[in-house]
Amino acid sequence: MRKVICVVLSSLLILSFVFFAIGSGSSGKTKDQGSGSATGSADSALGDCEVEIKSCRLAKDYEGKKVAIVTYTFTNRSDTAQAFFTAVSDAVYQDGVGLNKAYFLDDSANYSEDNQTKAIKKDSSIDVEVAYVLNDSDTDLEVEVKEWISLNDDKITKTFKIAQ
Repeated sequence: MRKVICVVLSSLLILSFVFFAIGSGSSGKTKDQGSGSATGSADSALGDCEVEIKSCRLAKDYEGKKVAIVTYTFTNRSDTAQAFFTAVSDAVYQDGVGLNKAYFLDDSANYSEDNQTKAIKKDSSIDVEVAYVLNDSDTDLEVEVKEWISLNDDKITKTFKIAQ
């Protein structure tokens, strides 16, 4: 099972580098959805979809490391069915350093990654949870979402304070 996950993640990483290289050099817009638990901005369109960065909560992975679970609302505006996982690229940073995604969380986290890969039809919305392993327990999180395949650098951002 772990080998399959590693192969899939490696493939996705290679694809993301290819798409990043294609899209680099273009100027884009950053759509800031604010900070904390405030509601997202109305300007959340990314190509044929809309993404709202809704909330963030802390939990632990199976090794006891702290993770942040970010909840997004994904809305498909395309004529074809799309999934969050293939329509957008999400990333979380602490002090400019990217966080790794977490895949195996403690049962008490009540984490459901299922909606990341569910395709939804035009004008449908779904809440998606994605978990990230924290680099530390004090530094704020900067969440960024971009269109997966794009020739521009448009992105949506939101900052969450995690200091206790």
